[in-house]
Amino acid sequence: MRNLLELINKYNHLILFILLEIFALFLIFQNNQFHKAAFLNSTNTISANSFAIFSNINEYFSLKKSNELLLMENAKLKSLISYKNKSNLKSLDPFQHISATIINNSVAKPNNYLTLDKGRLDGIKKGMGVISNNGVIGIVKETSKYFSTVLSILHSQSKISVCIKKNNHFGSLQWDGKSYKNALIYDIPSHVNLKIGDTIATSGFSYIFPSNIDVGIISQINTENDDKFHNIKITFLEDLKEIKYVNVCESINKIEKINLEKNTYE
Repeated sequence: MRNLLELINKYNHLILFILLEIFALFLIFQNNQFHKAAFLNSTNTISANSFAIFSNINEYFSLKKSNELLLMENAKLKSLISYKNKSNLKSLDPFQHISATIINNSVAKPNNYLTLDKGRLDGIKKGMGVISNNGVIGIVKETSKYFSTVLSILHSQSKISVCIKKNNHFGSLQWDGKSYKNALIYDIPSHVNLKIGDTIATSGFSYIFPSNIDVGIISQINTENDDKFHNIKITFLEDLKEIKYVNVCESINKIEKINLEKNTYE
């Protein structure tokens, strides 16, 4: 308190001058209509500009959210169009799709997982396939109410049924634990004619993924004369490090197919 009084005493002339200036301005704006109108117009302009700035900021974030929703829907439509155009529609096993966003992802571990922003309440179930515009991403591992985890295709336990697109010879796709850009194909007989650049697609033999989804292209073939099977390396079409939007899919005829095959093989 003592310091405050000393400060006022030290600058008493300046404080008095400021108070008198404020009082004088008040009298001018109160009694002079021209100055009063000019002052109000100035404050209105400042307020309007402030509201415009805040409105633009709010609109920016709203557009960002809308853009994310559009991208998700676009990913779903592209995926559906992609494999429908590449498949025989008469024999196509219909799948239902749920769009989702990846909120966590790893690619550099021996066993990699992803986390999606959709869970049981959105219809996600354990064992459903996860795909993108450019390939297979993985299989749903666990679910909670609002989230789900995915066993990535970049996992030692991941094994996807694929085929050579040009001749339908099928094999298994597995990650070798090295680069996130590549994987290996097993069980393709050595007599099958292959070349660098051939496309690898899903075989459709399982109920997890639709058939004919392009997964990658052959980038390396190492086969000796006495080998029974080709040693094939592929390059993924999808950038698994940058992927953001996916579709979780499930065969509508899954239960019927499982029961039929179970009764057949017993």
